[in-house]
Amino acid sequence: MKQLKKRVRSLLVQLYEEVELLPDDDLQQVGAVVESLYYDLYVLRFIQQANRSVKPGDSFTRDEALRYLRSL
Repeated sequence: MKQLKKRVRSLLVQLYEEVELLPDDDLQQVGAVVESLYYDLYVLRFIQQANRSVKPGDSFTRDEALRYLRSL
């Protein structure tokens, strides 16, 4: 795990140096991609957390959910 953290830190330093060289137009495009990736990872983290805490019977199947919604 220490090796992975060390590698990630090294990559972050390299990334910082590359970002400094980008023109403003490219920086906006990179910002949009990074923002999208950030939100994807944020949602993924919550999905994984929910998957660990869900017990049988806590959620509906697709058909059960549709039947429930139609009955409202």
